[in-house]
Amino acid sequence: GIGTLVFSPDSKRVAYSAKVGDKMLVVVDAKEEKQYDGIAGLIFSPDSKRVAYAVKAGDKWLVVVDGNEEKQYDGFGTAPIFSSDSKRVAYVARVGDRWFLVVDGKEEKQYDAIGTLIFSPDSKRVAYAAQVGNKRFVVVDGNEEKQYDGIGTAPIFSPDSKRLAYAAQVGNKQFKQFVVVDGKEDKQYVAIVTAPIFSPDSKRVVYVAVLGYKLFVVVDGKEVKYDAFILVEEERSIVFDSPNNLHYLAKEGNKIYLVEMAIKSGSSK
Repeated sequence: GIGTLVFSPDSKRVAYSAKVGDKMLVVVDAKEEKQYDGIAGLIFSPDSKRVAYAVKAGDKWLVVVDGNEEKQYDGFGTAPIFSSDSKRVAYVARVGDRWFLVVDGKEEKQYDAIGTLIFSPDSKRVAYAAQVGNKRFVVVDGNEEKQYDGIGTAPIFSPDSKRLAYAAQVGNKQFKQFVVVDGKEDKQYVAIVTAPIFSPDSKRVVYVAVLGYKLFVVVDGKEVKYDAFILVEEERSIVFDSPNNLHYLAKEGNKIYLVEMAIKSGSSK
């Protein structure tokens, strides 16, 4: 059997998993690598020069990077990811019932659970959501931020890698959600509909929130109200055309509008 083909970002290389008898192996550019009991999470680095994947060896799991085996663990939570400069590798591993991040082969603090992890655009920083008991929080560069009852959206770095934003939640049955930017909490809403989005110059943050029966586009903490919000694409519902201009689709009554917003000195129109 042969698994899904994976092309490198530059389209010049191809890799896939293959089955030989009761064993699995990865084939990179027609060259077979070592056989294991299972293969998962096969990826190329952004520069197309490196390959990483997770493997099962007996009852243990480990990550293979450029053909080199890393430490064995009881399990792994996410497929390995490369930093944007292709020099760093990170993944989530498990020992017993404890989960932790492994970055460049170094283990970080253990938690009850760990969510999606990201590298900053400059490849120097790492962030992820973690859980201890019934509390959840974001960990940035190994430092824990404030604990909440939930983390609504995965953390996101600004384009310049200096800022971080995510949605958090307080309460369970009657909960409130809000966006946290650089450790500071914005206004509470019934729900945060979209993940926070930074402007190209990293100075502004925009997202969509619900309060009562209304949706709001929130720009730098200021609300623009609409009856409904049309999500054009899940990851690009709001688009910055420049650091101070953005656009999106909104519905008010039975009419749909293309909204083009200019932002000047903290205000919008």
